[in-house]
Amino acid sequence: MVQLAEFIASHWIDLAIPLGITGGLIVVVLLVVPRVINRIDRMTPVEINLTYWRLLVAPLCWIIGIVGLYSMILQFPLSKDYTSRVNVALAVALTLAVVYAALRVFNVAIRTYYQELREVRDPRAAYVGGLRKLVNIVVIVVAALIVTGQLGYEITPLLASLGIAGLAVALALQDSLSNFFSGFYLMLDQPIRPGDYIQLDSGQEGFVQEIGWRNTRIRPFDNNLVIVPNAKLADSVIINWHQPVPEMSVYIRCGVAYHSDLDEVERIAIEVAHQVQDRMEGTNKEWDPIVRFKEFGDSNINFVTVLRVIDPTQRFAVEHEFIKALFRRFNEEGIEISFPMRTVIMRDEQPMSSPES
Repeated sequence: MVQLAEFIASHWIDLAIPLGITGGLIVVVLLVVPRVINRIDRMTPVEINLTYWRLLVAPLCWIIGIVGLYSMILQFPLSKDYTSRVNVALAVALTLAVVYAALRVFNVAIRTYYQELREVRDPRAAYVGGLRKLVNIVVIVVAALIVTGQLGYEITPLLASLGIAGLAVALALQDSLSNFFSGFYLMLDQPIRPGDYIQLDSGQEGFVQEIGWRNTRIRPFDNNLVIVPNAKLADSVIINWHQPVPEMSVYIRCGVAYHSDLDEVERIAIEVAHQVQDRMEGTNKEWDPIVRFKEFGDSNINFVTVLRVIDPTQRFAVEHEFIKALFRRFNEEGIEISFPMRTVIMRDEQPMSSPES
């Protein structure tokens, strides 16, 4: 103790310098930085949130104190063995401090986002909560392995065991994991959302009821549920009738006989389309219907009439009413929609005579 007191008395300046620097940095972290941030917040239109800074104050003070204590300890005449132990302790303490700070900021940010999703009843909230727990577990396990290695223990066999176990679990749960991560992608990227009316490349169509951890539930018009695995849905070509906006065009094809007056056909089809749009709900009243002749068919000159609906589910009723009204109007005006016809030419040929005849 006497030698220690003599060493401190003779080297107090060397010890005071890191102590003063450490104390000054802690004061800056606790008092100066928050005031600077508040002043910047008042002087600029940019809103600065101090929540995340307050989360970092304790870990930063911890890190500064550890580094300051380490600098002071190095001033003492320590043996090589004790110096090595101090270095290990510093590495472990810094690792724990960094992991602690990262987890604090991550958890607060995720919880804030989770509450926002819960308030609007966004289905992604379930995935965000599960993701937060998964990330915490992974970070803690990785930190524990790093600290174990820093303490001098051999972690290679442990890593090998964990790798083999993880591979076995991944193979056993391959389908479940594929559906889980596909559902996670669907939740974050949002190519479809609950309430959207979609159509798959396999032909199924309906309203998205729920995107779950493993399956997505789609309700068609017959009110039964179509259960689609998330992995299959993520690999499908999807038509989303609700994105980017629910409003869509409705294309109704028809054909008239070759002797028809095409100007008159166009006028009547546009007139009927206006009447249908005006009297039906769910149509865009400001849309001017369009008629375009498409091709010379086998028995008709084919054309398409374009109407506009503001809700994809209304297109079936609009098609129904327009076809009825147009057919009735064509009959009144004497415009013919011909049946498919084929002209067959019969040749009456004499059979070839044989050489003997």
